Amino acid sequence: MTGLTRRTLLKGSALAGAAVAVPAGAAALRQAGLVVFDSRLPESLAFVRTAGAVRTLDLAAEQGAHFATIRSGVPHGKSLEGLTRWSDWVSLRSELESHGWRVTSEQVAAPRQRLLRWSMTRR
Repeated sequence: MTGLTRRTLLKGSALAGAAVAVPAGAAALRQAGLVVFDSRLPESLAFVRTAGAVRTLDLAAEQGAHFATIRSGVPHGKSLEGLTRWSDWVSLRSELESHGWRVTSEQVAAPRQRLLRWSMTRR
């Protein structure tokens, strides 16, 4: 018989937190003009699969062309939503802010993987 360990407790808490967060954010994701994710990261891939978004952008597949895709592919007035690494977020945010986008939310989603859940809209 296995006892309750700290690891088991943390895993259970993480899954429970994700289960609560997904339905709350799913409506916003479905209305987003574009959902940005990285298919190399299991958390980010799960995020986009639950999103039900019409338009998605996989940073792993774009190989550096994601700025052009984002600039040309987001319907006017729509938002950008994403779950990406901190380093990807920094470059995306800088580029998009220079093209009239503003951050509407930003929160750490998975501290160990340095993943951020973020949203942007046009100014």
